[in-house]
Amino acid sequence: MKKFCSNWMQSLIAGVAVAGVLGVAYWSFVGLPENPTFSATTQTVANSSSPTTDLAPQLLNITVYRTPTCGCCQGWVEHIKQNGFQVTDIVKPESEIQTIRQKHNLPSDLTSCHTSEIAGYLVEGHIPVADVKRLISQKPNIAGISVPGMPIGTPGMEMGDRQQSFDVFAFKKDGQTRVFNSYKF
Repeated sequence: MKKFCSNWMQSLIAGVAVAGVLGVAYWSFVGLPENPTFSATTQTVANSSSPTTDLAPQLLNITVYRTPTCGCCQGWVEHIKQNGFQVTDIVKPESEIQTIRQKHNLPSDLTSCHTSEIAGYLVEGHIPVADVKRLISQKPNIAGISVPGMPIGTPGMEMGDRQQSFDVFAFKKDGQTRVFNSYKF
């Protein structure tokens, strides 16, 4: 039984790693859809932080749901902690995280490796902290925001100086999406 569990865990870890690499390769090759009717702000992740002093402390409480085998998710958790958020970090099986995504009607093409809830919004993936702060301070009429896949250079996905351009998408409960912010490198 012990050998079975060890082999199973090794297979699971290898599968998650392969899925991450394939996801990055897919989004790099295909790219993400643009919404020409929405004017997005373009900036870099490095200049994306904003002070948390403008936000009430209770607004900075975030719950993060991640699987036990994902290291990049832990990197994102550290990113938001370093920027003043109080984090409840919950490790769950993927099936339970999918249920949380469904509750907020996250379109399947906007999924990533971890899911968070803050102030009634869903926050999916490796989103820069400035976009989370903008979401909770502006309170737009949306269900949440997402960075699909795992773009290189996003918080938690750092790989030296390598950075991949990416968009942060806003989505509504009815499935409508638009670009919330854009990062070009």
